[in-house]
This record gives sequence, C-alpha cells and structure tokens, in this order.
Amino acid sequence: MKIYLDESGSIVNGLVTNSSESVPYFVLAALVTREDLSIKRCIKDIRQKKIKKKYKKTSELKFNASDDIIKRRVLECIGRTNCDIGYAVVCNADIQHEVEPQLIYNEICRQLVYKIINNFNASEEVEIIMDKSLYGAKRAKFDAHMADRSGFVVPAKLGEIRVIHVDSKSCPYIQAVDFIAGAINRKYRDEDLYYQKILHKIALSFIFKIC
Repeated sequence: MKIYLDESGSIVNGLVTNSSESVPYFVLAALVTREDLSIKRCIKDIRQKKIKKKYKKTSELKFNASDDIIKRRVLECIGRTNCDIGYAVVCNADIQHEVEPQLIYNEICRQLVYKIINNFNASEEVEIIMDKSLYGAKRAKFDAHMADRSGFVVPAKLGEIRVIHVDSKSCPYIQAVDFIAGAINRKYRDEDLYYQKILHKIALSFIFKIC
C-alpha cells in the first residue's frame, strides 16, 4: 500500500493574537493509490494541454499557485482515478495551550496513516511518501514515530511501515495530494466548489483534537 501525504495551512497556537484568524485550519491529506499511472497521467496530461505558458514552465503544479481552470482540471482528473482520499483537520482556535507544532504534525500523520491502514485492512508493507521537508534529527524522529504502533489495533498481517521523503517537483503524486489538501482546506473556509469534485473519493476524515 502506498500513502502519499501533503498538507495545507499551518499549525498555529490559537492563543496567539490573530493567528487563528489568518490561518484558521490545518489540513493533512492522504492519497491512497491502487494504480500508479492514473495520477501520473493527470498531472502530465494537464501540463500538455493548452494552458498558460507559466504552468508549462513551472517545475511543479501547486494548488495555491494555480488558477481556477488548473484547479478544476486536476481535481476532476483525480476524481476519475482509482484512488481513495483520507484527511485530518485541525482548527487552530482549538489549540489552547503551548504545544510544539512539529509534535502535533507528527501525531496527526501517525493517526491518519493508522486509520487508513485499519480502514483498508492492510496486509502488506506500507509506504508513506511525503515531500522532503524534514532533515537530520527531525526526520529520524518523525520516521520512528510513524513506525510506533502503540495505541493502535492493527491488522494481523500488516507488514513494515516505511517513510520515503521525496522531492515534490519530481513526484506527481505529491503534487496531486497538494491539490486535494488545498481543496479540503477551502471547504472548511466555506468554499466547497473544489471539494465537491473529490468528495466521492473520500474514504475517511476526522477532526484532530489536541488534548
């Protein structure tokens, strides 16, 4: 099983003045693929179509840097693929005490991945693929946290859990999940036009609570 992760928004303590107003939600999205080629074709085909020159020249497609046409095309294409989507959302206003954002991020990733593993009754090795943004000790700590199964009942035949950090510029699947995360974040900000295009692909979602 391959699970691609990406996020939209930032994790910000809601007690900080105006922080929750400027960044109200953090969304972590996951793309669970069954076929590699379908998502790859979505990004490749859209870049080859008649679109603005800047999108053909850019190293990668990003939700926040794309116009409405690109957003709709990418999300509609994802909606036609044989994949599933899961996501977690954090309302920053609910973070009422000091917590290190990286620790929250690590735990959101772990909870989302294990919910997906159980939802699909995974009985094989699980690869978690994400953008290369963590380095050194932070990456090692994150990888160890993802491999920690404590607190979860997991399928009996679940294999090894591996984390792979890749450059999003060369990974169309990370680019695709960036659009998914962006669409979901917009939905929580009362704009669900893009979200509706992938709604039928969402297998699970939950509100992450900071205790």
